[in-house]
Order: sequence, then C-alpha cells, then structure tokens
Amino acid sequence: MAELKAHLSRYLDQVKSGQEVVITERGRPVAKLV
Repeated sequence: MAELKAHLSRYLDQVKSGQEVVITERGRPVAKLV
C-alpha cells in the first residue's frame, strides 16, 4: 500500500492507457484499478 501512495499517478496513467493494476497487501490482492 505504501508503494501505491508513492506512485499513484504512475498507476493511474497505466489504467488510462488500458492496463489493469492489482493492488496487493502482504502478497494478497485487495483491489483492482481498471
């Protein structure tokens, strides 16, 4: 989750270009950005 906070704009750019981003916490998926 700390990495998400640090790089949120980069992940949002990836989602805008059509990619899905899976957010994990301790190796377990907790959310998906689409």
